[in-house]
Order: sequence, then C-alpha cells, then structure tokens
Amino acid sequence: MLYKIWPLIAATLFSCLLAFAQAQAQTSGSSDEVAIQNVIDDQIRAFKSKDHDRAFSHAAPTIKQIFKTSDRFIGMVKNGYEPLYNPDSYAFSRNIEQGGSVYQEVLVTDQNGKQWQAVYTLKKQEDGSWKITDVKMEPTQGAAT
Repeated sequence: MLYKIWPLIAATLFSCLLAFAQAQAQTSGSSDEVAIQNVIDDQIRAFKSKDHDRAFSHAAPTIKQIFKTSDRFIGMVKNGYEPLYNPDSYAFSRNIEQGGSVYQEVLVTDQNGKQWQAVYTLKKQEDGSWKITDVKMEPTQGAAT
C-alpha cells in the first residue's frame, strides 16, 4: 500500500521544497532591490544637499578611477545629468538583474517639469555593498522638450 502513496508524498514534498526555494529567492531579490534603491536615493539626496563626497562614495571603483575627485565627478554630473543633480521629484520603477549587474529605472521630473528616464547600472562589490557603475538618461517618450 505504501508504494501507491509514495509518489503522492514525493510530489508533495517536492512542491513544498520548490515553494520554499522560490520564497527565498524573492526575499533575497527584495533585500537587494531595497539596498540598490537606498544607494541611488542616498546619492540623489547627497547631490541635493551638496554633499559631493557622499555622492561620489556611491560610485564604483572604475568610476572613481576615471574622475579621481568628487569635484571632477560632480562637474560631470552637473553637465550631463542635471535632472539627477537637482530633481524636483523622482520615483523608482522597474528593476532587472542581468549578467551580474542590476538595472534600476528611475523616473525623474526636473525643476522645469520635464520628465526623464534614468537607468542606473549597479554591481555588488566584494564587501557586499552596491556601487553605481553607469547611468543612462533620456527624456521620457512623449515628454515635452
């Protein structure tokens, strides 16, 4: 009789293990997503408060090598990413992991009411922290220029 119910027990056990694994993956993803958004949020807040060293601290080592100082980094941000340097508002949107990098979309409204889409690329560092490796930004489709 046991041989008849064994497949049912095995299937039930497998389903429970699969559900547990999926819950663990979602939990891990959620904590990383929160950490990633906290890094971006803190950098934007640092820009707004003119704490340039704190803003620069969120840049990945490769970015720090390129710009060397927070002043040079901020110069680049002001020239190319003004809506992120001094936004009126911003909100987090989609978040995708691919090939060891995470792409976090941020919807930004600048001081003139123009809307932008910024896509941050972040990588987890050896110490477990998330650092910003790149930002691509363009006007939101359909936004007035």
